[in-house]
Amino acid sequence: MMKRLLFAFFALIACLGISAQKYTVNGIVEGLPDGTVLQLIPMSHGKETPLGETTVQGGKFKFTGSVKEPICGHVMVKDSYGYCSFMLENRGIVVNAKVTKSKAHDGVDLYNWKSTVLGSPLTDKYNGFVAERNKLDDLYMANHEKFKGVHEKASKLKDEELAAYKKSDEYLAMEKADGDFFQTAEKVLNGLILDNKDSFWGPLLAHQFMNYFTPGQRNLYNQFSDAAKNSWYGKKMKEELWPAGGVGEKIPAFTIKDEAGKAYTFQQLAKGKKYVIIDFWASWCAPCRKEIPNVKKQYELYKDKGLEVISISIDRNAAQWKKALEEEQLKWPNFLSNKVADQFKVKAVPTMYLVDTKGVILAENDDARGEKLAAKLAELFK
Repeated sequence: MMKRLLFAFFALIACLGISAQKYTVNGIVEGLPDGTVLQLIPMSHGKETPLGETTVQGGKFKFTGSVKEPICGHVMVKDSYGYCSFMLENRGIVVNAKVTKSKAHDGVDLYNWKSTVLGSPLTDKYNGFVAERNKLDDLYMANHEKFKGVHEKASKLKDEELAAYKKSDEYLAMEKADGDFFQTAEKVLNGLILDNKDSFWGPLLAHQFMNYFTPGQRNLYNQFSDAAKNSWYGKKMKEELWPAGGVGEKIPAFTIKDEAGKAYTFQQLAKGKKYVIIDFWASWCAPCRKEIPNVKKQYELYKDKGLEVISISIDRNAAQWKKALEEEQLKWPNFLSNKVADQFKVKAVPTMYLVDTKGVILAENDDARGEKLAAKLAELFK
């Protein structure tokens, strides 16, 4: 009863004490000790600058500020995973949350937020969209459970036996179910986005429902109204769909520090070389680790002819990064820097570039990996 009264009290204070041009986020939180540092960060595909930072005191926290238009905000413990989501608008908002703590796959703290939000009608609407997305998650998990035995059997087979099993009725049934699910998911999610193509909701939902954008989503973006395109999320989406840079253009100028704190520019790292592979990766990224043997092979072939490799990890856990370095035994310059990754607008790893010593991009991403990387280097060093 007391918690409900406190919640109602803070909701009233927030509603009475807010001007039309500012937001106030009052939080009542269980599970976080006093002194815990919280950040308020806009939801997007990139790493955004926090809108505010505060600490938990007496089981409460508070953020104040203003936004030019509604955006989706995340409240999260600094340097951790997990967050509470709500629509941030210039009004009084109250967040009531219970938080539990565990560890993520890379050893970083993971917080699970169970929350309710008062004072934000847009959050109620946002939660309705998320509920539709969650229905698809439930459908996916039901499919996965239904064909769990098929997955397990396939994982134990190799080569000819696996190839034969993939022709079986039960395996083909699983593939059809997967195909049907992804068609349904695309139809539902694109439908929700295009139903809201005339406002900021369209590109906001695109960010919410898709982990990253590819050129295939350009047609989706082109269906938005001018108002949607000019919204904060519309501009973010356009930037990702038509990124600056690319083959023939120069990489961002950057300075990066090693473990000892010594700073290096790209020009210093590339001095005396002809071509440089810049590899953004992480210890927990399976495709990144899978590509390392190929990069090692190319490095051994061409290091004496002018090839350099610069590996930049986006790990948030330095110990996990160092452990991976010991395991992989990389013989070229290695750094840990989310800041430089942000300069390159890295959205996911692996992200790779092949550049000349002036920083001009010769190949990127898929064209700078695997057989395509080997072929490009063979052409350059012939």
